[in-house]
Amino acid sequence: MKSFLLGVGVGTAVGLLIAPQEGKKTRAQLADRIADWSQRARDASREMMHQPEDGQETTPAAEAAADSEAVAEVLNTAKRDELMDVPGIGKATAKRIIKNRPYTSEEEVLEEGVLPEPTLERVKEQLVDKDRDVA
Repeated sequence: MKSFLLGVGVGTAVGLLIAPQEGKKTRAQLADRIADWSQRARDASREMMHQPEDGQETTPAAEAAADSEAVAEVLNTAKRDELMDVPGIGKATAKRIIKNRPYTSEEEVLEEGVLPEPTLERVKEQLVDKDRDVA
């Protein structure tokens, strides 16, 4: 019985020493998977918007739809701090934006009363245009 208890005690001690390292590895792997999934979702969204090839003209309706989807994508993926950098968005508004995700279009954001139109315009100016400049 004593050897059994000694074995349990040693096993527990080893487990406590190893578990935190394994937990860090698991969390890091999970974070990598989430980042990869997020990037694939952004890429798929861009493909769905169908960016016109060079030399092709787009219709105003197609441009408006692409802009509306770009706003929704930015609101779906932006972090709280990025949202709060936009004038007119504070902690409560950023929390409301995050809570009501996902969005499919800018019209949905306006209809649900998540953001007023002037603030949505500032989001377009600061976050959507910045995202397009990077891409």
